[in-house]
Amino acid sequence: MIWSAKADTHGAASKAAAARIKRMDKITQETGSRRPKIRFMSMFSEIAPLAAFFLVNQAYGLYAAALAAIGASALLVAVTWVLEKRLARFAIFATSIAALLTLAAILAEEKTYIKIQPSLFSGAFAAVLLMGRLRGKAMMKIFFHAQFDLPDRVWKSLSLRWGLFFLAATLANELAWRALSDDDWVSFRVLIMAPATGLFMLAQLPITLRGQKEMAAIMRNDNASA
Repeated sequence: MIWSAKADTHGAASKAAAARIKRMDKITQETGSRRPKIRFMSMFSEIAPLAAFFLVNQAYGLYAAALAAIGASALLVAVTWVLEKRLARFAIFATSIAALLTLAAILAEEKTYIKIQPSLFSGAFAAVLLMGRLRGKAMMKIFFHAQFDLPDRVWKSLSLRWGLFFLAATLANELAWRALSDDDWVSFRVLIMAPATGLFMLAQLPITLRGQKEMAAIMRNDNASA
């Protein structure tokens, strides 16, 4: 009986280790085949609407710039579907909210509806990430577990870092649109906040890469012990 129980336990551990190894192999294969294109599309999807927003504002003003940014975002959603056969659900949601607020701004002739859009999105992210962290949950893991396999402590650290960043971005935008002219606010969004976001993202790469290596080592140890 004891030998049978030990055998069952060993078999279950072996199956669990095999499942984790299979998952790691799948992630590795997907990383090799998809990640470059996803990164390229992700980068382009951030740059194109900002570029359209900035350039059109210089020539036609803030209302036209907002419409141009929405058009660029919608086009990128369609391109993502054609190239990757997937719907960028968050991009669709964000573009829809931006379109509604921009329509309200045009109908009410109130540019504030355009200027508060970054505050609404970054504020929502900050609230979700920080409230989840206070409850001991790593919300970043829920959003990105399919792309990255990281230890829980890394997920929690990233959730806290990004939550604080989005909170700072919300406060910065609220101060900027109240204090700056339309053109200066657009320059602030494109020339200051966009690069700051990119730099902050790059600053999170070391902890992310260390976490991936740590998980790979754990899986190798599980395989060896099995």
